[in-house]
Amino acid sequence: MFNRLHIKTLLSASAVALALTATATQARELRVSVHEPAQGFYSSKVLQPWIDEVNAKLSSKTSLKLYPGAILGAPPAQAELVKAGVADIALVVPNYTPGLFPLTGVVELPGLVDKSATGANILNTLAEDGALDAEYADYKVIALFSTPAYRFFMTDKPAETPTDLGGLKLRSPSKFGSALFDMVGASGVGIPAPQVYENLERGVVSGAVWVMDAYRTFRLNEVAPYVSTTGFMSSPMSILMNKRTYDSLSDADKAVIDEMSGRATAEWIASVVDQTDAEIEAAFREDDKVTFIDPDAAGMAAWAEAFAAAPALWVSEQPDPAAAQAALDRAHEVAGH
Repeated sequence: MFNRLHIKTLLSASAVALALTATATQARELRVSVHEPAQGFYSSKVLQPWIDEVNAKLSSKTSLKLYPGAILGAPPAQAELVKAGVADIALVVPNYTPGLFPLTGVVELPGLVDKSATGANILNTLAEDGALDAEYADYKVIALFSTPAYRFFMTDKPAETPTDLGGLKLRSPSKFGSALFDMVGASGVGIPAPQVYENLERGVVSGAVWVMDAYRTFRLNEVAPYVSTTGFMSSPMSILMNKRTYDSLSDADKAVIDEMSGRATAEWIASVVDQTDAEIEAAFREDDKVTFIDPDAAGMAAWAEAFAAAPALWVSEQPDPAAAQAALDRAHEVAGH
């Protein structure tokens, strides 16, 4: 009896040990969420190449897989999905969640950012200074960068001067973008990306501020043939990782994530963004159905004057105005203004 019981105990212990071993050696898939479809710019040109390079360096136990098309959650929910662990990593647009990443929004100020590289430099410098520690305390930051400066895409007439926007409704990229429109007598309307074409076509809005990739992707040239290169504002962008996921990795896999994170990764992303943006703009400049309006120095000065109150407004709206002013001063220093 004792021997039989002893054998059963040993077998049970062995089964548990085998199960634990199997669990320990089982391949682990980390979910990378993005709101774009698989063929979208950030999905195909940024995230998937990054995933492929990371997977080539990770141990055989761990791999990353892209979950595109907002499969795991809506665009504004991406940061929360990562924090909750629904997604292990996600592309996050910080200004989709006003108040969550306050100082990151400094790149939205008109005239501060021209290219993605400038936005990446500003945000990574602020991060390295520790200015963004509080807003990213719940995440492992993979990359911080920005879009290039937005252009005005107009339907019936070009936006040559700020006064051309008076009384118009425009698709707004963010809450702060709408506040900027107020300064020139326009009204901001929030419209999801896939619905912008229809709203431009129907005249619900007279224009949109966006990047050239969106102009091509959503075929906005068909309904908004006037492009003003005023450098209105840019949008912050980030790739964030769940901290618990990162902490649970082996030291070797953590080292891979560390190697593929930070300023160098942000600068690579920015180079891809800027190159693509320039190529798309060049292609549309050859299209005789699209008219580009490029303000001269006097024209740019008029736009700057129209938004002269924007910095003070942005600072006043932040939870810590003193920290916001310091971040803005540092951003101007980095941008060379």
